[in-house]
Amino acid sequence: MDLQQALAAIGEPTRFRILTLLASGPRTVGEVAAELGALQPQTTKHLQVLEAVGVIVVERLGRRRLARLDRDALRELAEWLGALASATADDDALQRYAAAVRSAGATADILLERTVAASPEAVWRAWTDPVEAARWWAPRHFAVVRASVAARAGAAVELVLREGDGAEYASAGLVRSVEAGRRIVFELSPLDEAGRPFFEVVVDAGLEPSGDGTALRVHITAAGADAAAAAMVAGLEPGWSQQLDRLEELLG
Repeated sequence: MDLQQALAAIGEPTRFRILTLLASGPRTVGEVAAELGALQPQTTKHLQVLEAVGVIVVERLGRRRLARLDRDALRELAEWLGALASATADDDALQRYAAAVRSAGATADILLERTVAASPEAVWRAWTDPVEAARWWAPRHFAVVRASVAARAGAAVELVLREGDGAEYASAGLVRSVEAGRRIVFELSPLDEAGRPFFEVVVDAGLEPSGDGTALRVHITAAGADAAAAAMVAGLEPGWSQQLDRLEELLG
């Protein structure tokens, strides 16, 4: 079956009605025409189109012609539509983001926790080595253009991301404090085209051994946003959640 041709044929109103009629059982061409209130030659043309695309079968039994659904073909069509309807992680993330935008305010207070299947040393290196950070420090469908971070109070922090359409987004700040191997607190605020922060974002990442892995606790706060920046505030939770997912995948 050519699925596109089948959908186009079914989409015509009269042919859609014919399929609905045949769903309850076979009909003669005359019965279909009578129930449609149409002339038999017109009905025959519609049936021929539906038969040509493979969604019905017209059985010729002597002088009678009986139309029935090709239910195997329709199951194939249903499976294809069902595959389209299956949600992906990206769909769920976008839904959460859209809901967050609708309810976003000028501030945010987000706590994210993960247990990463890697040593504390490996997790610490992923947060404080710019080469390692560039491998995960972006939501899905973004690429890291530039990343700068260091485990030293006062060090500059920079992140530039590129979306699939080429648009770039920059964030920057400073490292506020460091407890080597255990905790790093830094600013990473989104910047406008002139390099000014839209609002302040502070990330507090703490880690400690947990079994064979590392317990990671990330506290993100945002303050000072105006109404125009609500979408960016709302994007912090889904964005950082996806980044931590990528960190787990990278180290796991």
